[in-house]
Amino acid sequence: MTDYSALPLPRILISAEELLGRHNHGEQFALIDVREITQWQAGTLPGALHLNVYDYFIPDSTQAGVNSLFNAFRSAWQELAISDSVTPVFFEQQVGMRSPRGAWFALCGGICQPLVLDGGLDAWQRAGGDLIPGTGNSAVISADNPDYRTDASMNIALAATRAEVLAAQATGAEIVDARRPSEFTGEFAHECCQRAGRIPGAKLLFWEDVVHNGGFPDAGEIRHRAEKAGLRPDRRNIIYCHRGARAATVFIALQLAGYRQLAIYVGSWHEWAGHPELPLLTDFN
Repeated sequence: MTDYSALPLPRILISAEELLGRHNHGEQFALIDVREITQWQAGTLPGALHLNVYDYFIPDSTQAGVNSLFNAFRSAWQELAISDSVTPVFFEQQVGMRSPRGAWFALCGGICQPLVLDGGLDAWQRAGGDLIPGTGNSAVISADNPDYRTDASMNIALAATRAEVLAAQATGAEIVDARRPSEFTGEFAHECCQRAGRIPGAKLLFWEDVVHNGGFPDAGEIRHRAEKAGLRPDRRNIIYCHRGARAATVFIALQLAGYRQLAIYVGSWHEWAGHPELPLLTDFN
């Protein structure tokens, strides 16, 4: 049996100690704070920019809708004026759902090798890093951003449309539910959701089970949890949550564990529940 914990991790994480050491030796990074803007302004990593990756969710997961999401990211990214030769590092207070979503956006947008600061700002401070008030460029991924045409550099395969989710059984794709167990069973639904339940065929991998003490556990632990949930690395795994943010944490975790065929259903349950013609399952029907 393969010892997945011994395998090298894909280069998607950077530790606070490594980042601080390389920063102190003059290496340039695009440090991107994805917390609330007031938190960035109060105290952040020296030189960090600010990007709101959290508040924009497309209303319709057609291919046109997915393209609009990618275009919104590219527009906001241009506002930050980051050089293509500088590695972006996304961070929040600890690893939650925002820094992975930032890295996922960057991957979708064709940004080479974005990194997530494992442990976030808390780990940076524990490593001896200083904080300063955030100033400089700030941008928001939003529908107000002007549209740009998609191009070959965009990785549209990392986002799944509603039609692809509907076809998952026929294509052999797995559907992964990153929500809490009570959402999966149909016991709980957010007030904005018109129905409770899960997408038929979905397998549960709760997003909080793939983070530990504010960071990611090792690849072997993530792989164990994924396999226990019934996920196979030789299948395309389409991840969803409530509105697409928690799914990004599972996306990054599965990537660390060696899963390569990954996508996020960006409309997620909020969209699915709003379409009464779409099937659902609960543990109560």
